[in-house]
Amino acid sequence: MGVDRRLLRGLPALAGESLSSLELAEAVSQAVAPVVAHDALRLMGNNPDGAGHTVFSFWHNFEAEFGRRFMRSYLAGDDPCLPGDLLRRPMPAGLVGTGNGRRDRSMRQLFDAHGVGGELRVLLRDAHGVWGSLALLRSSGGRTFDTADPMRVLELAPVLIATLRRYVLSGPMQPVAPEQTPGVFVVDGAGKVTGATPMASWWAERLREHHPASWVDALVSGIAAQTRRTLGEPGVQAPVMHCPAARFGRWISAEGQPLDDDGAVAVLVRAVPARELLVSLGSWYGVTARERQVIEHLLDGAAAKHIARGLDMSVHTVNGHLKAVYRKLGVTGRAELLTALNT
Repeated sequence: MGVDRRLLRGLPALAGESLSSLELAEAVSQAVAPVVAHDALRLMGNNPDGAGHTVFSFWHNFEAEFGRRFMRSYLAGDDPCLPGDLLRRPMPAGLVGTGNGRRDRSMRQLFDAHGVGGELRVLLRDAHGVWGSLALLRSSGGRTFDTADPMRVLELAPVLIATLRRYVLSGPMQPVAPEQTPGVFVVDGAGKVTGATPMASWWAERLREHHPASWVDALVSGIAAQTRRTLGEPGVQAPVMHCPAARFGRWISAEGQPLDDDGAVAVLVRAVPARELLVSLGSWYGVTARERQVIEHLLDGAAAKHIARGLDMSVHTVNGHLKAVYRKLGVTGRAELLTALNT
């Protein structure tokens, strides 16, 4: 395409530096712009195996109220180009809001209200799964996206996946943020945040370091909407979001629990429990399923010989798995591993 790719190739290295979320988002936008021009950009990451719902994102040039309304709509499942929608297409990409369904019409109304001409969204997928998505927006009155733009963006998927992975891996395995008690937000059936414990307010301040203040309520009410939606789906668990230590100094999670029949939901924010954290570590750090089994036994306080007996393998093999885990996570041994897992 005759495009200088040096900015693109340098993105993973930048993601490993001490940049703010806004600075990294701007760097991604500058690197992508020569390939596909845009007025605003959003890069989102999630667990490629679909478990744990690790979610973190980088926003560039989004008008605050539009971003708030978009976030709540996306989390509530009202977006017409959710990952499941795009995965069903021959190409995992789409122009948001161009269909005739209810979600498309709702999104067009949101676009019209905020001067957005169109959005191109592409899933970042490889053999391991979907690592996230890239969204490019153009303002009303400008040039529309053409049929070649999705393919151009899809060609960027490997370097953008590498950027997301490098960002997660740049976070400390040993928690550097102080351990805090869980915080609870209360969201009523209309989606309004009606209360928060003191620790929830503390967590909200950490979230505001990366997003406009008004977006925190949108994030919390969106999680509540997700929780309410799962109540009518037997066997479906309420979603849990994991945010990486690169952003908060330790891995944190957010999940909803219904409070009453009127739709009120409690949203719990806390450090990720060790066994939940293993799911995210498996994806981002390359910890295998067998290695995770060994760690789970380790969390129960089992010695190597007992782990070997429980998993029907030799002590030598158990120790080999542990050494591999220590290397992948950058810890020196059992004590550091357990500390990294917040136990």
